[in-house]
Amino acid sequence: MTQQEWFMVKHAVTGRGLVNSKTDTSSYRYQHDGTHFIFTVTGLDKQTVEQILQLRQELNVFRFVQRKDQPLVKHWYYVQGDKVEYNKESQALTIFAGSEIRYVPEDYFAD
Repeated sequence: MTQQEWFMVKHAVTGRGLVNSKTDTSSYRYQHDGTHFIFTVTGLDKQTVEQILQLRQELNVFRFVQRKDQPLVKHWYYVQGDKVEYNKESQALTIFAGSEIRYVPEDYFAD
């Protein structure tokens, strides 16, 4: 394994998973434009899109990066709810986040 990366969207209050690119059919593109962290997600069914749009003020986004011979790095993004958009024509959901917390989960495990 050289590098593996996956993406999740969760409802912030309940922690209920809405999207997991590792286990479902969605795919995503990640960008950082200097101000925002931007996720463009495709392959979502209509029901999932509707749930995300309904909960857009309460979303957390996670990006996991696993590199060969290195610990897993978790990136936690705070979503700007007013900047969650769905383009019906391209069937792409765009999620904008304003901040990121990066950490290594194994640093927090007790021995």
